[in-house]
This record gives sequence, structure tokens and C-alpha cells, in this order.
Amino acid sequence: MTDLSPVTFDAAVTPVLTSMSDRFGTVNGLESVTFYGTGFSGTAVTTVLIDERPCSVTAQSTTEITCTTADKPYMPDEPRLVIHIDGVGNVATRGLVFRYVYYWSDPDTWDGDLPPQEGEACNIPKGQHLLFDLDASPVLSFVNVEGSLIFAPDADPNHQRTFAAHYILVKGGYMEVGTEDFRYTSKITITMHSTKYDPNLPIFGNKVIGVHFGTLEMHGNVRSHTWTSLKTTAAAGATSIELLDVSTPLDWQVGEEIVIASTDISGRNAEQRTIASITGASTSPVITFTEPLVH
Repeated sequence: MTDLSPVTFDAAVTPVLTSMSDRFGTVNGLESVTFYGTGFSGTAVTTVLIDERPCSVTAQSTTEITCTTADKPYMPDEPRLVIHIDGVGNVATRGLVFRYVYYWSDPDTWDGDLPPQEGEACNIPKGQHLLFDLDASPVLSFVNVEGSLIFAPDADPNHQRTFAAHYILVKGGYMEVGTEDFRYTSKITITMHSTKYDPNLPIFGNKVIGVHFGTLEMHGNVRSHTWTSLKTTAAAGATSIELLDVSTPLDWQVGEEIVIASTDISGRNAEQRTIASITGASTSPVITFTEPLVH
């Protein structure tokens, strides 16, 4: 006879992972990573498995667990983190994962060959998490992402990284340029190349980042306004625009670039301008630029 007694879960006694020192580490292993949280144990036997690979615990307390990663042979699997404390159970990881990554700059990633060169294509298979760690890429023809393509921010907020391709297709995979919790805090420019006459990917077109049953994360620094509307019409030849009144001060900066959307039938009449000056940022912003509007 099966015992149908109710099971009670108590969040107050459940150990919880809140953050970690690193979200990425080399597939070669031997890197130290620290997990931070609540409800850990300083004495109970604690086991950490990253993608089913043991991470040897070297230090632990009620709020921290430090371990050394093992190597990670390629497997077409998904990232998985399990932290188990004897007598307590599994730690609630809240969706946080540690990814074993291959570095774009590492010849071993390409079996001792060079990374993809100008005009070449790149395939990232399921289970491979490829971290782009160069300052700039050549213009690639096609990037197929079935695993992960990751852009991690630099410690220097003014560091500039560029990536260029004709097509990027996230096909069941994962592409990250910062997440909502771990934002991209330096500078990056991803440029898509092609003309309207170049071949189209079915459904997606060309000059495109397409997502087919995959995940695309793009999160930069939190800004007061990512877009807004014009308060008055911007006429052809104008060198300034007046924005709607704001209740939160506008944090746009001189030297940053904005796009003024097209208001006619052709979306190709949108215009990109560099901010030369800003007045009234706290109430009624006026943005000035040096190149007059064409449309």
C-alpha cells in the first residue's frame, strides 16, 4: 500500500544559490569557482557537479562553496549545475549555470587551425559554448549557433569589441550579449552585412540575426530611455530634435549615436546621427547633431 502522506517543502530551510564568482570557465578545467548563497554548511559533505563533471570542493562555509573544476570532454548536452549537501539536499540554483567554454582565440578550439577568416563560415554544434574573446572579427559569411555564442564584457567599460557577419542563425542554440542579471557593461558593435539583393535565408531574409527555437539575450547597461518620441516634427535640414517631456532625466551622452525612425512608407529613410549636445535633459530634452537630416 502506497503512503500518500503529504510532503511539505519549507523554503526557509532550503539552501539557495545567489551568485558565483565566474559564469564561464575553460573546458581544460583546473579553475577555481566560488558559489555564494544561504543555507550552506561548513561541515557537511558537499558535492558539486557541473555538467556531470565533479568540481572538487576546496573550501566551504554557510555562505560560500569553493571548488576546482575538472576538464570537460565535448558532449552534445545542456549546461547543468547540481550542488548537494548531505543531510540537507540539493541547493536551489535558481536557473544559474556555469558554462564550460571554448575560447575563440584558442587554436585548440579549431583543432590547431586558425579561427574563421574573412568570408568563411562558422558552425557551433550543440554542447559547444564558444566565447568570443577577440577585439574584432573578420566579416564572416554565416554563423550557425546550435550550441552557444557568448560575448562577455571586458573589465574596462570603455573597451570596444566588434563582430561582423552576413548571417547569424541561432538554431536551437543560445546567443548571449549580456543577460538581465549579468549585463554587458563594456562596448560592443555587431555589424550585419549584405544588400537587399543578396540571398535570403528562408523566413529570415538577409543581413539578419535569426532565431529558430533558440534564445537570444542582449542586455547592456540600464538606461533611462531606450527610445522616445518627438515632441515636434523633425524637418529635412534640421540639426536638432525636440523630444517629449520627461519625468526621469534623460541619461543620453554627447558622442552617443541615435536613430531617428522613418515616418514615410520606406523604412530605409531612418537616419543615424551622433549627439553633439543636449539641453533640457531633466525636463524637455533637445538633441543637437552636426549633420543635417536628409528626410
